[in-house]
Amino acid sequence: MTGHTIARLALLADALLAATVLCAPRRPRRAAVVAALVLTPVLLAGELWHSTQVTHLRHHPALAAAGVLAAVAVVGALVLVVRSRPQLLALLAVLALTFRFSFLAGGTGGILIPLYVVIAAGAVAFLLEGGDRDPAPGTAERALGTFVVLYAIQALYTPGASLSKAVEDVGFFLVPFSLLYVLLRRVTWDRALLARCARAVIALALLFVAVAAVEYASRRLLFNTALNANARFFRVNSLFYDPNIFGRFLALTIVLVAAAMLWEERPRRVLAAVALLVVLWFGLAGTVSQSSIVALLAGLAVLGAARFSLRWTAAAGAVVLAAGVAVALLASGSLHLSSANNATSDRANLVSTGIDLFADRPLAGYGAGSFSCEFLLHTGQSCAHPPAGVTSDSHTIPVTVAAEQGVIGLLAYLLLLAACAWRLAGAQVRRNVGRLAILAAFTAMVVHTWAYADFLEDPVTWSLLAVGSALAAG
Repeated sequence: MTGHTIARLALLADALLAATVLCAPRRPRRAAVVAALVLTPVLLAGELWHSTQVTHLRHHPALAAAGVLAAVAVVGALVLVVRSRPQLLALLAVLALTFRFSFLAGGTGGILIPLYVVIAAGAVAFLLEGGDRDPAPGTAERALGTFVVLYAIQALYTPGASLSKAVEDVGFFLVPFSLLYVLLRRVTWDRALLARCARAVIALALLFVAVAAVEYASRRLLFNTALNANARFFRVNSLFYDPNIFGRFLALTIVLVAAAMLWEERPRRVLAAVALLVVLWFGLAGTVSQSSIVALLAGLAVLGAARFSLRWTAAAGAVVLAAGVAVALLASGSLHLSSANNATSDRANLVSTGIDLFADRPLAGYGAGSFSCEFLLHTGQSCAHPPAGVTSDSHTIPVTVAAEQGVIGLLAYLLLLAACAWRLAGAQVRRNVGRLAILAAFTAMVVHTWAYADFLEDPVTWSLLAVGSALAAG
């Protein structure tokens, strides 16, 4: 067996474990959690061991061992805390979701290590727990499990040059976030817990905006300083690796605050929410993230339709859209919008090439994780030695799925969106502000992924769906 064959089979096994965690009854689920906690680190270690991201750890095994022991100690301490106070897991997860700076050299693979520690602690606490209070899996869980397994199956024919991307997607994202979903789905999301998590998110948002203000004033970034070379305009990213992900976080926070404000009857709280929204908006504007602004408008549209009327919301949306187009046309020179590709930071080229790749293999695509390499090959560039400064990762989830997984993957993706919409927008959703807020934020999240990718690769997607599912269940 070659190394690639072993990696493909291990990847498929790990995805099947994730699907079991999502869809199976309690006893098989517990066995799958144990297996996933063992197989996933082994899969990632085998894939990353010779990469530049762990060069320092590879050359200093004592340091790597010390890091592993420290992580085990932290996980053990958190297990004790979570077992005594189960709802604390939710708050810890919400806090860990926001930390997106890299712990590894040469990439972003280590940006979610705090969250992985929380997930591991929650998983161990789940294994040690007695009784049976797991919600029964439904259509949404089966749709998630189907998509995860399909992704792994379609990695079986991914070209060898792209296989590492598929392995990282499954090991870093799909499997651990399946565990996260189940853990958060089991939590009792009462009013007090929702309020604590909301306050934590708002406090972090204000902290991040304050850091962004310092960056803007000094014109220097703290993380991913390569962005300082942007000749078009300065973009803040605060403690995030990417200004668009920072913008995504602020857009979702604004949607949640706006939901609370629209149904708030006490004037002081309304004024406080307005002041908070102004601060968050200035932070969002500093990211210069067009995708985040569009996502924000989508989330606000959901809230407007629920609070007022669908007709007036549609009319307001048309006015905003027309105003945006007018500004883009009238100020194209000052905004550096000389062409569609320039205005979208090369997104137009990525989309058009992605459509061409889909047309070449419409049924099953080029294989999971293959977009970047196939894009480079399709445009006459080297996949093994990509040119510096060239964006080759698709930033539009439907196009990525179409090129990598073909019609088969697109159908699975659309069924997943339909299942999530059915779950979050179910009966009596308009009577529950918390459910409406989650629905609006999830809508904003989906729209953002159409312009900046990272759908199931972002733990926020899984967390919003988990909380919304718990609230929908009563």
